[in-house]
Amino acid sequence: MSDSYSAWLEFKRFLGLDLDYLGTYTEIEIVVVNETPLRVGSGRGEGLGEADLPIVRGGDGKPFIPGSSLKGVFRSWLEVIHSPEETCRVGDSSHDCCSLKTELIYKLIKGIEKRFYKGFKLEADELKHIIDEINSRKVAERYRRCVGAEEIAKRFDSVVQSIAEGTQVLEIPTLIDKLKNVLVKEKLAPCIICRIFGNKALAAHIGISDAKPVNTDVKTFIRTRIAIERFTKTTLPGALFEYEYIPEGYKWKFKIIVWNIDLGDKGSDTSSKLRFLLENLASIGLFVGGMRSVGHGLLKLVIEESKAKVCKVENAVLKCEVRPIKEFLVPG
Repeated sequence: MSDSYSAWLEFKRFLGLDLDYLGTYTEIEIVVVNETPLRVGSGRGEGLGEADLPIVRGGDGKPFIPGSSLKGVFRSWLEVIHSPEETCRVGDSSHDCCSLKTELIYKLIKGIEKRFYKGFKLEADELKHIIDEINSRKVAERYRRCVGAEEIAKRFDSVVQSIAEGTQVLEIPTLIDKLKNVLVKEKLAPCIICRIFGNKALAAHIGISDAKPVNTDVKTFIRTRIAIERFTKTTLPGALFEYEYIPEGYKWKFKIIVWNIDLGDKGSDTSSKLRFLLENLASIGLFVGGMRSVGHGLLKLVIEESKAKVCKVENAVLKCEVRPIKEFLVPG
């Protein structure tokens, strides 16, 4: 592999657009314990004798914690510890804006790669043709929830074309340096959270399975509560309800699959965030499910029972080793 192509792959990895080439694969086997009662709901109960708010169960009738719930909690936690200027938030306009930036960059990279048959360089005039092919304004129309989408598209076109000023040919190392500088400076690169968990235009680098109980004999209980009107702080008439929950002390096992993020690379910002997440799951814990306002749903990592299979691709062969999870419990 040439130095220029290696540099190009690293540039794509920096942007989170590197899943067309597998470099590392990590399978983290996590065991957590719910230190407080746990309630991951499945909507309102309709069966005879069923609680008003039952817990979610699989086809075998056994309780589980959906991987989507875990992934949502992990992402939300990383989002809230960053300022809004550093990262987007799922559910608001910033997420659409980050997705728009990602799609524009993806189309730019594909346009450049189509011209690699000429060698690892790009003629300056070609950038203008690539911008025309992208049609940034049309792309922006698909992200209507993004406040300022048209302005982002205009700024993208302007800064990309500016890197070709004063030169006729851009060698790959020069092109990478200039692109990286302008994308970071103008805040046009995908945010770090999207580079891990994905967005509308970017595939996730992480997958999380459902958490199944280690002890298959999980007992559940029913508790009766009354709803409170948030403004008057008084009980709501006719708002007595029952909910199902799992008592504290049960262990749950699930897997986190990570593509192209090397947890052992302490110089990687995405690796740092994932290690920080694991560290906090071990030391503080994270809340999952409903009834969090009364302390339900605190999960903490069981360090001794968790491990990671770390794999790297070498000469088209995936070479793996199993390592204890404590090796990665270093604050990011």
